[in-house]
Amino acid sequence: MKRFLILPLLAILVAFTSCEKDPDTDKLDDNYLVLTNYDSGTDFASFDSFFVIDSILIINDQTKATYWKNENSQRIVDAFNEHFKARGYTAADKGAEADIVLQLSYVSTTYYFNNTVGPWWYNYPGYWNWGGGGWYYPFSFYYTYSTGSIIGELVDRKSERSDKKLTIVWNTYISGLLYGNNLSYYRTINAINQAFEQSPYLVK
Repeated sequence: MKRFLILPLLAILVAFTSCEKDPDTDKLDDNYLVLTNYDSGTDFASFDSFFVIDSILIINDQTKATYWKNENSQRIVDAFNEHFKARGYTAADKGAEADIVLQLSYVSTTYYFNNTVGPWWYNYPGYWNWGGGGWYYPFSFYYTYSTGSIIGELVDRKSERSDKKLTIVWNTYISGLLYGNNLSYYRTINAINQAFEQSPYLVK
């Protein structure tokens, strides 16, 4: 039995003219879904340092930003940290000192839709709060996010634009992580491993 359903590049979804719902995880026999995409114009080897924000933003139906930060969330953060180190990047002490910064989000209760025209989380509280002009995707990204999903977005801080916008150069979307009503950390860590496996370009 396969343990995960893998779609190597989210770019294959760009051809869809409407949003694509998550597969019904009840029909995947305990599989999970790992999607990754990246900016093909980015030279990932040019980056030296990285930083993974240690508070995971919780995406829900609340108007006030909430964050997940405890020993369980740290397991997820640590998994990303270890992969970046294994790819040759050096951990920075804080985001302001890093070339690339990863923000993690967890979708806890609701379905959301994102596209390149009007990203749903552009004004979401607590999202990429850099005090500037926000961020943007240089590549298309169409998907419906479901409860129990983890989203990772990697920002290039070296090439901040004059309008203060930051570029998302890589992202991953992982779903199917719930076991009953709880997040399965076994699935989550395996899915993070898979996200890096299908991103060979993300290396120093």
